[in-house]
Amino acid sequence: MAVMECDAMDIDATRATSAEASRGKARALAQGAGHSNSSSYTAASARESLTATATDAMDATTTTTTTTSKYRASQTLEEHVNKKINAAKRRTRSELSVSGGDWCKRGYAYDGETTDVRHLKHLSAIERVSVKDITREEFVERFEKTRTPCVITDAMDGWSCYDESSPRYWSVDNLTRRFRDVKFKVGSDDDGYAVRLKMKHIQRYLNDPVHTRDDSPMYAFDGNVFDREATKELLDDFSIPDWFKEDLFQYVGHKRRPPYRWIVFGPPRSGSSVHIDPLATSAWNALISGRKRWALYPPGTMDKPTIKPRGIGLDGESITWFNVMYPRTVTEEWKSKGLPPPIDVIQHPGEIMFVPDGWWHAVLNLDHTMAVTQNFSTTARFDAVWRITHRARPKMSLKWLAKLRVVRPDLAAVADAQPRRSELSAGEKTSSTSSSSEGSSDTE
Repeated sequence: MAVMECDAMDIDATRATSAEASRGKARALAQGAGHSNSSSYTAASARESLTATATDAMDATTTTTTTTSKYRASQTLEEHVNKKINAAKRRTRSELSVSGGDWCKRGYAYDGETTDVRHLKHLSAIERVSVKDITREEFVERFEKTRTPCVITDAMDGWSCYDESSPRYWSVDNLTRRFRDVKFKVGSDDDGYAVRLKMKHIQRYLNDPVHTRDDSPMYAFDGNVFDREATKELLDDFSIPDWFKEDLFQYVGHKRRPPYRWIVFGPPRSGSSVHIDPLATSAWNALISGRKRWALYPPGTMDKPTIKPRGIGLDGESITWFNVMYPRTVTEEWKSKGLPPPIDVIQHPGEIMFVPDGWWHAVLNLDHTMAVTQNFSTTARFDAVWRITHRARPKMSLKWLAKLRVVRPDLAAVADAQPRRSELSAGEKTSSTSSSSEGSSDTE
């Protein structure tokens, strides 16, 4: 605020000096006009000079006033945008003080250790496969049925959202141009309600030198954009890869099915803390720009208290988990307990990460990233999906089963062969519901 006051004082001083100079010039001209015998000055020329000088003084004052008004308007707009951003930050992380420096108190923006991936030991542990080299049937046998994660290449060719020469390329600037005043979800408040910011304000947040110091920045993670009239054109910018076009949850009905598809973008240190995707769904994540760091742990090898223990300072943020918990999972002590080390993956633009059901995984953005991701269920894993969905979402599952009896009677028979929720013990119901809710609608 002191800078603004000093600038305003400088402008006022300049205005005063300019006006005084003009008045002095006018007085001199008037005095010259008083010498009637002088050939240099006539009454007419004096009046003309006085008029011109007065006009110059008015123009100078007007220009200075306009400059001051524009400056003050700019400051007012900046304050307005910052108020919007800070209000969103307060709602998404109510435990942190925006003005007190809590958002950057850990200094993660400066240490660089978490985003330095040169020390990772398991980068070659995951297979990279091209869609040009294997068929859909081979993919199902090798990866889906065996629940084996992989990185898929050559599947994003022809996507306009991935084509940097296209006006539909998904950069922050292009999205701002297309959807300037459209709000995108950047988090949830303490009651679970969506917190949204206009795209133009998100652009400002991602480029502001103050906000870029945030330890765990806000992360745009929005699935409603594909349904809203103003933004549903985004669906035309990509196509679901052939390997993932089967999605049995489509038979639940669009209004009834859980959230399943999102556009996700954010700065370095944003991401998703460790979780399992809900309802035994698998996921694909197509990266358009930037790099993502993944840590994956096999199904059935650990429980939640092991991978997300209490009392060690975890706050639900990806950057904190990678700094506090991840190092423990690569120690000899961890290994001595029979626990597996992580599969570490660095995902690059143009690659699609396939995460099978049941895998614990955490994601950290190493750069400014842009991606589209979707959860799905297929025939290959229907038995697991049905078992958990029926126990966790019984009403939805019965609607689903009724539709499957018509379109997929073979799968309806599989569902009928499994026990109904009413036949389960209380312990089985609790266990199933718990395992299905590790993920949320804001996780990758």
